[in-house]
Amino acid sequence: MKNRYFIYITFLSVFLLAGCNDGFLDQVPETEITEANFFKTDADLQIYSNQFYNWFMATSISESIVHQYGDDPSDNISTTNTTPFIYKKMSGGLSAENASQWDWSAIRTVNFMIARANNATGKDVQHYIGLARLVRAILYYNKVLTYSDVPWYSRDLQTTDKDLLYKTQDSRVLIVDSVMADLDYAVSNMNKSSDRTLLSEETALAFQARIALYEASWRKYHSELGLNDADQYYNKAISACEKLMNMGEFSLNPDYASNFRNNDLKGNPEMIMYQDNDRSLGLLWSYGDLWRNGYSRDLEESYLYIKDGKTMPFTSVDGYNKMDVNSLFKNRDPRLMATLWSPGYTRQGQKTPYVPLLTTVGYSGYKWEPSETNCIGYGAGNVCFGDRPIVRYAEILLIYAEAKAELGTMTQSDMDKTINLLRDRVGMPRASLSDWLSNIDPVVGAKYYNVKSNQKGAVLEVRRERRIELAAEGFRYKDLMRWSLGKYFAAIEDGIYIPHLGELDLTGDGVPDIAIVATTADKEAIAGDITKYGLTTYVLADGVIKLSNGTSGYVSLAGKEGLFEFTLPRDYYDPISQQDITINPNLIQNKYWK
Repeated sequence: MKNRYFIYITFLSVFLLAGCNDGFLDQVPETEITEANFFKTDADLQIYSNQFYNWFMATSISESIVHQYGDDPSDNISTTNTTPFIYKKMSGGLSAENASQWDWSAIRTVNFMIARANNATGKDVQHYIGLARLVRAILYYNKVLTYSDVPWYSRDLQTTDKDLLYKTQDSRVLIVDSVMADLDYAVSNMNKSSDRTLLSEETALAFQARIALYEASWRKYHSELGLNDADQYYNKAISACEKLMNMGEFSLNPDYASNFRNNDLKGNPEMIMYQDNDRSLGLLWSYGDLWRNGYSRDLEESYLYIKDGKTMPFTSVDGYNKMDVNSLFKNRDPRLMATLWSPGYTRQGQKTPYVPLLTTVGYSGYKWEPSETNCIGYGAGNVCFGDRPIVRYAEILLIYAEAKAELGTMTQSDMDKTINLLRDRVGMPRASLSDWLSNIDPVVGAKYYNVKSNQKGAVLEVRRERRIELAAEGFRYKDLMRWSLGKYFAAIEDGIYIPHLGELDLTGDGVPDIAIVATTADKEAIAGDITKYGLTTYVLADGVIKLSNGTSGYVSLAGKEGLFEFTLPRDYYDPISQQDITINPNLIQNKYWK
């Protein structure tokens, strides 16, 4: 069903023109596609709804209205990229006066179909209405995450709808109730499908679980909202997960890494929905965005250490804080090597091991690293055509576990059918609920300092598991936001440990790959040695990177200190553009931005 992804419906412009000009409709020949002779059958609804799939498809690592790929910005990343909107907020560069106007075009496109779909006949009419309401729910909830209160529109507006065009915002409560009603309708009316590139009942359940979990977290951890009914949404998330888990249609793909480095995800039992790319059809994505980011030490240290068949926090291992890059991958959760570059890895078409850049703090990504059969070249702008997950079954298991732990009702049986399945898949020792509850890792406890549950240890470890399992898949930003941990966006994340200045081996072959020196004169001395010709050299005096102890320690980007400050609770939300308020004076500025 690849062709549906990039079908752009040209007759939509005819609809919009015709809807504003009755005389125009009278003049269009009967053979033309118009609102008057369309929306007659469920086949018409299918054709119109094909355009919705474009909002689920990413042509770069992060480009999708529905879902972001990659973890920039978050505490998983050390980045030279400060274009994400959150940095503009934290640097004081955002105001109502320069904020972008909000865009309702996608929601209007969906509402256009919903308002006319009941005119159609056919056995699948309710399925396509459910599909449209699912998409509307996702688009609307994204606006809730951005602004909290927004106007609710259940149909496309006309120029005569003065009261609706100039209404004020509806409350978050009303919007989320409407979103949940859309999701309930979608779940009850959409068809099941074995084609995992299509929106279906299964997909609707997955998004219902995701959105319910997010809203539960916002209501529990954001006191500024004044909403105290988080539990109903945790229970809603659990119910949606249970329906998916009990279907028996999904299981974990035994090979974790192949979910991300593949040519074809068809038949993969973990895919609830995936992006079906194809080079011959021009369905491609760019790997280049990953090159400006390095992964953080904070992420790397969250992966557990394995000793004598048991797990332990890496931060409790003797000497962990001075372990060089050639040692820290040993005896770790296998997902670490499937997510981050590890020493000795040689990229396709190259004869020597890949050397990471210290300008991205030394931890490069591997999870989306293209294989030699699904990507053309390397570097910014390269083109890949391997398939990509949109919703994985692993996420459903994590949602279920998190909701149970937050409610304080998790059992060992719950863990065995969720967390321990994820661990079994990669060969990790199984987790024990009693151990989680009685032996809280102080580092993770300090990281998630605001956890509120009578099963605090379980919440902490589920968050660790979620971070590890879903790293680099675009979840971390929204997770930190919903857990009310925005302060981590302002942190300057560091990377690998550098034991000393001079020559260093980062590939594990015993041969120096880089050199770090204090001054330009030191660099010139190295450059003058013919035996070291071409050795990449970093000069601390240049002010690009720095080491935490001056001449040793963790590498980080220099000159970033004090640039960002996350203001609570303002920066959890966006301001309403002054342009929008000028157009509609009934809009009320977000109270945190007044």
